[in-house]
Amino acid sequence: MAVSFLPFDAVKTAIALDDAQKADYIVSLSDLDLEIGENGAWHCLCPFGTFSVSPIAQEQICQKLGLPLSYLRRCPVWLQRQNLSFWLSRRQRKGGNVLLRTKGEVVRAFLSPSFSPFDHRDLLAILESIPFVSNRLLPLQFALTEKSLHLSLLDPEPFEVIWDGQREKLHFGVYLRNSEVGFAKVALSACLHRHACGNLFVSETVFAKVHLWLDKREIKERLSSSLERAVSLTAPKVAEALMASLSVSIPSGAKERVFQHAAKIAGQKALRELLALEYEREKETSGSGETLFTLVQAIARAASQLPDAETRFSLSRFATSLLPKGNGELPFLFVPQGR
Repeated sequence: MAVSFLPFDAVKTAIALDDAQKADYIVSLSDLDLEIGENGAWHCLCPFGTFSVSPIAQEQICQKLGLPLSYLRRCPVWLQRQNLSFWLSRRQRKGGNVLLRTKGEVVRAFLSPSFSPFDHRDLLAILESIPFVSNRLLPLQFALTEKSLHLSLLDPEPFEVIWDGQREKLHFGVYLRNSEVGFAKVALSACLHRHACGNLFVSETVFAKVHLWLDKREIKERLSSSLERAVSLTAPKVAEALMASLSVSIPSGAKERVFQHAAKIAGQKALRELLALEYEREKETSGSGETLFTLVQAIARAASQLPDAETRFSLSRFATSLLPKGNGELPFLFVPQGR
């Protein structure tokens, strides 16, 4: 099965289209008002116009005001208005400014002015300027959500290994994530792509920087060194751990605990059924039996079928976190509670 890579131009075009109608405004809290309509829709009024408010920005507003959003949403609309008005006026008495990140007529983020915008186009421009990327890596998966960007870059030249007597092709690469709305850091992880099944395993973060006092030159330098380290060192270690997982048997009850935790990460109870199905399918196709390899393969395979990029990322990283650490330590979910 050939691996289908994306052209960098396709990623650039998607980001350019997403950038349309985006704008930033620094607004004094005293010049800002918040309203909730009869249908529960939020509106932000400021000198630059009237905007609707995204769910992400609603949560950020409540954090800034010290008002639990979960409580507010349980209130009838009239009480929501009263709460929002009271806590906003209280916060306005302290003074200060906010950064409104908008797109068209929507406030997509409500942030502190100390937030340093490092947008997706900035990340892509830096990646294209790094010789290691332009000469060696190609985009495999790309997704834009309201919260963040997800981009995996792989070396198209496969690395061949022998697992359990079978020749296997692997692709080493990196997984990048960035948020323009304060949801996540700009971050890079190593990743491993199995040629045979298409499963993607994402390592722990190799490089990360919060969006405060960002220096783009520093980001480029640190990304450049982290990219090479991730591809040449971290990704091969993930491959070694995946191979070692073939010899790790699953203790009684561990599979169910892992499935339950994965479903909690995804926020989908029904995911447990998909995981059980993929687990049995992996046992049959690979002949790997009741092993950790079967388990992580099932999680990675289930993750690839989910529509939401945030959930796919979280589950792929969770699957990788279960792999052997090389010191004999078992995954925490393999240890029964109370021991």
